[in-house]
Amino acid sequence: MLARHYQGKKFSDEVFSTAQRAKEAIDKYGKEAVFNATLGSLYDEEENLVVFDVVRQMFRELPLTEFTAYAPHFTGSEAYKETVKKTVLGESYRKEYPNYFFSVIGTPGGTGALSNTIKNYLNHGEKILLPERMWGPYKAMAKEAGGSFDCYALFNEKNTFHLSNFEEKVKTLSKEQENLVVVINDPCQNPTGFKLSQEEWLAVMRILKEAAKQSNIILIKDIAYKDFDTPEYEERSVLSELPENMLVVYAFSLSKSLGIYGMRAGAQLAISSSKEWIEEFETAAAFSCRATWSNASRGGMEMFVKIMETPSLREQLWEEQKKYEKLLLERAEIFITEARECHLDILPYRSGFFLTIPVGEKIREVTRELEQQNIFTIVFEDAIRIAICGIPKRKLRGLAKKIKDTIEGLKG
Repeated sequence: MLARHYQGKKFSDEVFSTAQRAKEAIDKYGKEAVFNATLGSLYDEEENLVVFDVVRQMFRELPLTEFTAYAPHFTGSEAYKETVKKTVLGESYRKEYPNYFFSVIGTPGGTGALSNTIKNYLNHGEKILLPERMWGPYKAMAKEAGGSFDCYALFNEKNTFHLSNFEEKVKTLSKEQENLVVVINDPCQNPTGFKLSQEEWLAVMRILKEAAKQSNIILIKDIAYKDFDTPEYEERSVLSELPENMLVVYAFSLSKSLGIYGMRAGAQLAISSSKEWIEEFETAAAFSCRATWSNASRGGMEMFVKIMETPSLREQLWEEQKKYEKLLLERAEIFITEARECHLDILPYRSGFFLTIPVGEKIREVTRELEQQNIFTIVFEDAIRIAICGIPKRKLRGLAKKIKDTIEGLKG
């Protein structure tokens, strides 16, 4: 009975099913006995979901209708769109990018931004280029859009970004396809916590600009976790001299930035040197919004505008974000130091909510054994992801050794 193009499409969400098992273990054994390293939400040292003080204030001060009414337009208000541009590109973005054109579309979280962009630019039968270690729904979005995917290696033998493999994949696909959609999740990459340096970003852009001689290039920068990282480069240095047939789309999310995961607020921010491409983007994205979810969260968007337009509230938000960025780095340092001491391999971590441990062929046996010890992690191919965003420092002490011992115990 299903439409033919939808038959065989099934998404197995291991994150939420594992999280449910962790919750059941907490109900049975108590919170202190369970290591819940599953969901990508930020928890404090008492294992309570973080709610920023400035967000609490907004819930008290904004009229109820700001949360219950439809947004002024199904693509978001003009104030919201302008706030997103300034947040991502800087207050003086018009001066910094005098020859570029911009468009913002409000979406349900960063996921809405990603989904909209992929379905609007991935032709049927084409492949999207994804990192080999990635957030799983990227693949589902490509499949739903009628395409498939190929992967670039994230790390080389020196554990730095694998530029040569990225270049090889880009060259191959750009010769075969009309459009090449490329996703780079940076900074705070999910699941590894990796981020590119300025030199690596400049090299990536050189590769993509060269490929634009062969096909249209759509670069999706998934910046969902950007507010928990200190930038090491200026965005304008990466965005210089974009070819006319290259579109850069930022997938922006308020889920992490404001900690309002359930309110589903985000945006697509598109940048191009071509006015025609931006007009085309806006028309297609607006159509997809109306045809899919109709209206994004007014409350989330208005809350963000109010905070960012009020200097004292904006400073308060930044202070709270930096506080938790520091906490995440402290948690990571505990785990990484102890992993080094017990010779547990970890993929390169720089910042963010997660880090990743390569395990190999016995990944399922390892995770089953860990769950017997009430340690709940998420499987990513041949590796496990540890959500340090949810584990307090006291519980992280000794965790690396438990995981190392479990892996070693299954080698025989």
